Amino acid sequence: MPRLDFLDLVQGPLDAVGLVLFLLVFPIYHGIYPWLMSLFPDRAVKTRIDLYRRSWIERLVREQDSLLAAQQTRNLTMVNTLLASSALILMGFTANLLIQGPQLSLELPIHGAEAYHPAAQPGKLLLLIVVFGATFAYCMTALRHLGHFNVVIGADPHLIDLYEGSAVDYLGGLINRASNRYTMAVRCLYSASPIFLWLFDTRLFVGVTLLWALKFIGFQDFAFGLFGRGRAKVMPQVPELEATDARAPAEPAVDSPFAATAEPRRHAAQD
Repeated sequence: MPRLDFLDLVQGPLDAVGLVLFLLVFPIYHGIYPWLMSLFPDRAVKTRIDLYRRSWIERLVREQDSLLAAQQTRNLTMVNTLLASSALILMGFTANLLIQGPQLSLELPIHGAEAYHPAAQPGKLLLLIVVFGATFAYCMTALRHLGHFNVVIGADPHLIDLYEGSAVDYLGGLINRASNRYTMAVRCLYSASPIFLWLFDTRLFVGVTLLWALKFIGFQDFAFGLFGRGRAKVMPQVPELEATDARAPAEPAVDSPFAATAEPRRHAAQD
């Protein structure tokens, strides 16, 4: 069978199948996920998480507790910093391997068959560099949004309302964008695992890609589905909670960032 060369990515039919699956599971799926959120708002986990963050922002704005906001976003800041540093190190290591590749361009017998040395596959190494570069970019963007959020959270909410329309919407948008960029950075690192295995065995590349697809669609991104968590039966309690909130004072009775309020439910449609 003749060898099909496409930057050393496609060396046979199974490589072509794996590459198509990889493109479908990672860049294409994550590119259309916002559209899937609008199509299935009740099942997309991100829709509910954004709503929970909005309720937390409403409490922070109501209580003017900027110190609590800085403390609760500290862990996310530290994780993004760690991931950005790790992505730079991995990118430099892969680039060095790519440069040294011509000196290691030999064929090694693996399980009785001739297989190309991992360093002699520049296309796959370049793809790894692109993935690590995307991870670094997403982490830096998340850090920029987090830094902006920690500064603006201490501003006068009425001033933010004057220039941005709504302090809750503006601050909620900042923290949601930071969290979403962090999620995309982690997904980029997830995508590096099948590419790394692709250097050694195409069957592992295809299998791990399918496992990530099952994890994303069946367990992680959509609730209440075939593999999702059960729906919480709280809908009959909504009118009673709203009536209780109408009689309650401004200070919430439960000291929790996700204290039940009527406002998140009123804004659920627009989120």
